[in-house]
Amino acid sequence: MERNQLLGFVLSLIGAVIGMLGGMVIFVLTYEPYIWWEANSPIAEEGCKVIIEEILPIISDLSIIGGLLFAVSAYGFYTEEEWSVSVAIVGNVLCLLAGFWPTIPAMQMGLIPIWGIIFLPNLVIFLALTHYVEGIPWITVIFALLTGIAYVMCFLNGVASTNRMKLFPASVATEPTIHAIFRALQRVSWAAAIGWGITTIGILRRPDKDWVRIVALGSGILAIFTGYPVAFASSLSFGKFSMFFMAPMLSTLLVFVPLVPSIWNRFVVTKESLTV
Repeated sequence: MERNQLLGFVLSLIGAVIGMLGGMVIFVLTYEPYIWWEANSPIAEEGCKVIIEEILPIISDLSIIGGLLFAVSAYGFYTEEEWSVSVAIVGNVLCLLAGFWPTIPAMQMGLIPIWGIIFLPNLVIFLALTHYVEGIPWITVIFALLTGIAYVMCFLNGVASTNRMKLFPASVATEPTIHAIFRALQRVSWAAAIGWGITTIGILRRPDKDWVRIVALGSGILAIFTGYPVAFASSLSFGKFSMFFMAPMLSTLLVFVPLVPSIWNRFVVTKESLTV
């Protein structure tokens, strides 16, 4: 299937504007107000201040970098370069994370999730770019979307662990405390997120490479190993179901695909497999 260069160019331009300009403007408009609302809203979750102050600037960086990659890919589409889709997909994956994560603390504080202005268009761009521009089969696009959701959820687990560490600080007592669980698994939650992110890009750009399946398998196992302990620890601490469960539960389902090569080959196929 021949690549739709014009549609790719238009989508990349839109992504560049949303990622770079949108990310910067929305950050300026929300950063200090979010800190104020966290301190003054009665429904704000305790401990959100630290993740807003420390993580939201990183999210803004990811949005701007993602937008920059979109701008580069727009040039690639204009000059009909082979690498244009790969660069656009990496930019899209970064912007999807940047657009989704800030909606969580916003909704917890009862605010309009304005960062959705970045997330929702990038979700549309993801579907259009992969299927209508590059011609990747829908089954592979949807599977990549699910691994992308796992990537975002694992990142959220790492951020949430940071939050919980502030709520349950290290103790000087001689007995183990819950702080150690969050401290131990915070960074490897981000490692699982990176693994799922690489898997998502690999599925869309290198579907015929076996290393993509191995990365997916390792990412799923790591997400399960890190996700369930912090989820149970958080649930026991607050006495309610923890959103921490979302990452390991989804990863538990997804890990069966790379575990069995025949199943993997059904979900991860090349665009040449499309029947015209």
